Amino acid sequence: MIGASTLHAQAPQKILFPYSVVNYSSLPWMIAKDAGIFRKYDMDVDLVFMGSSNLIIQAMLSGAVPVAGVAGPAVISSVAGGGDVVTVANMAPLTIALMVKPSIEKPEDLRGKKIGVPRLGAVAHFAIRMILDRHNIKDVAILQMGSQPEAAAGMRRGAIDGAMISLPLNYVLAKEGYRQLVGPADYRKLGIQFISQGISARKSYIAKNREVVLRLIKATLEGMKLGAVQESLAKKILSKYTRQTDPESLERAYRFGLETLNRDPTIPREAILSMIKLMTDLGLLDRAAAANTAPEAFYDNSFAEEMKRTGYLAELWK
Repeated sequence: MIGASTLHAQAPQKILFPYSVVNYSSLPWMIAKDAGIFRKYDMDVDLVFMGSSNLIIQAMLSGAVPVAGVAGPAVISSVAGGGDVVTVANMAPLTIALMVKPSIEKPEDLRGKKIGVPRLGAVAHFAIRMILDRHNIKDVAILQMGSQPEAAAGMRRGAIDGAMISLPLNYVLAKEGYRQLVGPADYRKLGIQFISQGISARKSYIAKNREVVLRLIKATLEGMKLGAVQESLAKKILSKYTRQTDPESLERAYRFGLETLNRDPTIPREAILSMIKLMTDLGLLDRAAAANTAPEAFYDNSFAEEMKRTGYLAELWK
């Protein structure tokens, strides 16, 4: 699409790219992979689902992984603890839904219930903690289920009363009679700003491989653009990775992605501040460490600024 003429003819660079969630928010790099956009940018990207942003951060700090699809909280925890991983592109806000049994009609009904999340310490865990905190609900058991499909299965067999579920699986559950108790619009009403999906990289890697990171971000954005103009391709790839085949659920997930994914990858400073506050309030981040770390240490907007300055973003989305 854009910028291909500036690339050098060379063997594609191998890049291991782990990511933490399989849903519409990861679709841009799934499309970039399957449609050959990464290859166009001289990158042979190996997408690896790891299921936990914390595990990915550990792999990054060990030197095994230079860049990844990681949610905001894991980056904040790492930086506050002395790590050098920063968010370089903001892909999506918090949209994971709290799906519950039909008998649960309002947040107060969650008292004494069991809620499933794929992994403790991941985005879904942060989301349910914030939901409960905003409604001042203390006595809820949060259980690690392994994955979203396993959490959904646990709710179906009655092992849990609700689960944090992303698209398109939450639409499948809604068709089965389960209720969406909290969704994207509710997070905004509750004043929750959050980066649920982003691209992150180590500062040490950026210093020596800035052009690689820029190409990765551009390829991801072009995957988003291709998905916007080639609906059938996007749905096919979304179905492949999520293993969902229900046409209505895929349609709704696709439409939701078009409305939700960030065409401008700029990281809002306000979202960083909001996440820091939420995490410290919930006891998930050391307050002193957070206070002694400048908000700008958690993110790098220079890539987004460069794409704006050069006209790349305007040209891509015209």
